[in-house]
Amino acid sequence: MTNKDRKTFWNTLTSFSGQNIPEECEMLTKSIKYPKKLYRFRKADSNSLEAMRTNRLFFSSADFYDDPFDSFCSINWNAVSDGIKNALGNPHLRDAAFDAINKLIGCSKEQLTNYFALRSISEWTEIGSDIIEQTRIEIQKRQRSICFTEKDLNEVLWLKYADNHKGFVLEFDYSPQALLIDKDLRKDLNNAVYFPLYPVYYTNKTYDATNFARAVAIDLSVKNSHPIIRQSVLNSLPQMLWEIERISLIKHKCHEYDKEWRIIHPSVVSKEPTYFSWIPSAVIIGLKTEKPTRDLIIALAKEAKIPNIYECYIDTNNKLRKRRLKS
Repeated sequence: MTNKDRKTFWNTLTSFSGQNIPEECEMLTKSIKYPKKLYRFRKADSNSLEAMRTNRLFFSSADFYDDPFDSFCSINWNAVSDGIKNALGNPHLRDAAFDAINKLIGCSKEQLTNYFALRSISEWTEIGSDIIEQTRIEIQKRQRSICFTEKDLNEVLWLKYADNHKGFVLEFDYSPQALLIDKDLRKDLNNAVYFPLYPVYYTNKTYDATNFARAVAIDLSVKNSHPIIRQSVLNSLPQMLWEIERISLIKHKCHEYDKEWRIIHPSVVSKEPTYFSWIPSAVIIGLKTEKPTRDLIIALAKEAKIPNIYECYIDTNNKLRKRRLKS
C-alpha cells in the first residue's frame, strides 16, 4: 500500500462512531489493499530460532517496542487540566459529579466536599495529570501486536531488525484463512473469527487520545473495587471502541520506510493466546549471517517444513537481492 492508500484506511478508521461494529468492520476491510506476502525480520537469537522451528508468532506489548513513541497515547494536557478545574471549580459540574459518586458508592455530598477540600484545585489538577501520565504506560502494556512489513529486501530493516544483516526474514503468504482463530478461543476474544491485520499509517500529525486515556484512568482507579461498583462506573463511561486500533496504527512519518502491517490482539483483557501458529512460505538468510548460524537456520527451517530457503546477495548492479538455495 502507498501512504495515500494508508491515509484512506486511516480516514476510514477515524470516521467510526462504534455504533455499528459489523458494518464498520466491513467498511474498514474494503479500505485496505492487502499484500500477497508479509515479512518478519528477526535477529538470529535462541527465542527467534525456536519460534521459527515451532512456527509460532508471539504477541508483544507496545511497552517493549524499541520506539518509545510506538502506540504512544497523545494527550491534550490543557484539556486534562481544564477538565479537572471545571469539575471542581464549577458548582453545577461538581454537584453533578458528587451525585454520581454518591449513587455508586454511597458517599455523601458533605463527605466528598470535605475530602476534596483537603487540597487545592491546583494540587488536584497535578494529581490528576500524574494519574493520566501513568495511564499512558498502562495503555501501551494493554496493546499487543505482531509486526510485519511488505518489503523483504529493505536494507534499513535488515540493519534495524535483523542484526545488521546477520539475522533472517520469514516470509508469509497472506490470506484471511491463515489468521483464523481457533473456535475454542473465540469466546474470550469478543467472538472474533480472525486475527485482524491492519496497515500502519505514517504522518507527522498526532491522534488525540485524551478521552481514551481519561476513561482508562477511571477504569484503573476502580480496578480493585467491588465488581458491582466497577461495572457501574464502566457503564457510565462513553464507549471507546476502535481507540486501541487508532493509537496502535499511527506512527511518525520518519518511519514510513517500514511499510508496516500489524496483527492486533483482539482483546485487551484476555492474555490468551500469547501466540498463534503460521507456517512461513520461506526464510531468507542475511547477507552477513555467519556459517554456524546459517547452517542452524537451514536445519531448523527444514524441521519446521518451511518450503523455500533463500539467501541474500549483492548483484552486479550493487542491489540487494535474494536467491533460492538448492536442497
